[in-house]
Amino acid sequence: MKLGSMAENLKGFIVPVVNLRITGLSLVGYMCYGISFLLYTVIISKFELGYISPILSGVVQIVTLVVAFLVFKEHFSLNAGIGAAMIIAGVIIMNWK
Repeated sequence: MKLGSMAENLKGFIVPVVNLRITGLSLVGYMCYGISFLLYTVIISKFELGYISPILSGVVQIVTLVVAFLVFKEHFSLNAGIGAAMIIAGVIIMNWK
C-alpha cells in the first residue's frame, strides 16, 4: 500500500484529513486486505479456533515465502526451505486422522 500511495506518477486523489493519496494501486491493496480479512473471519467462524488457527498461520507463512520468491525475486535459502518443509509437515500432522 505504501508503494501505491507514495508513487508520484500515478493519478489519484488525496484524503485531506490524513494527507493520504489514494491511487488505483493502493485501492487494490486495500481491497485485497479487506477480502483476506473477510475470508479469515469466515474460516475462523466455521472451524474450531484451536484447530484452524495454527493451520492458517502455517499456510500464510508458506504463501508469503512463495510470493516473495516468485513476485519479488527474493533469495530462497536452505534454512527457508527447511523451515517451509517443517511447516508443511506440521500442517500434515495436524490433519492426520
